[in-house]
Order: sequence, then C-alpha cells, then structure tokens
Amino acid sequence: MSCLHGLAEMLRQLYVARQAKAADVLMDRCSRAALEALLSESSAFLGSRVRYAVVDRLRHRKPQLDESALPTIRAIASVLNAWLHDGRRLAIRAVLRELSDIELRELAALPELNDEVATMTGDFVGGNAP
Repeated sequence: MSCLHGLAEMLRQLYVARQAKAADVLMDRCSRAALEALLSESSAFLGSRVRYAVVDRLRHRKPQLDESALPTIRAIASVLNAWLHDGRRLAIRAVLRELSDIELRELAALPELNDEVATMTGDFVGGNAP
C-alpha cells in the first residue's frame, strides 16, 4: 500500500462520482513525477479511465504547475476535507485503506486536515481497518 495507491483510488472515486473537474485539480496539484510513477503501476490496478485521464493530463500539463506542486499526501488531504464536507465518508475510508501506516500518520499530522478525517486515520493504522 502506498500513497500512489491512495491517489489512484481517489481518482477512481472522483470519476465514479462524475467529478472529473475535481480529478483534474487533484492531478494539477500533484507533481509530474508522482503522476508518472502512478502510470508505472499495473493497468489492472489503475483502471482504463484513470490511466487515460493521467496520460491526457500529463500531455497537456503546463510546466509552471510543477513549481507549485504539492507533495501527494497534501494534495490528497484537500480532497479528503472536501469529501468530509460532502458526507462521502465511505470514499474517504476507501482512500485511507490504501495508505501505509507511515503515510496515515503523516496525513493525520497535517495541520490543514480536518480533525474528523485525522481521527479516521487511526482506524487504519496497524492494519485494524474495519
């Protein structure tokens, strides 16, 4: 499990919810290197829709986006906060399930992460996910 798996699951969740614009914003917040690493993952893991979207976003990516790119975990946090506001707790849990213990602790320590989401990370640390 890794941050890339969390990112892939988040993108999948966004496309299932027909939130392509939010997926585009998320990809713009991530570094080119993170998106390219995501593409190196198995196509069965990514799914054709997510793979196509990432390839397309990289093709049209503006160079200045890399200067303002966030670490992947911070980009994920902003979407988790929005999902909490929208009541999408199952989607939040699906993404958290994909993160490693270290990444969960790093995510929970982010000051911009909503307290409720930070508390939810504790459910997944140590592999005790429900």
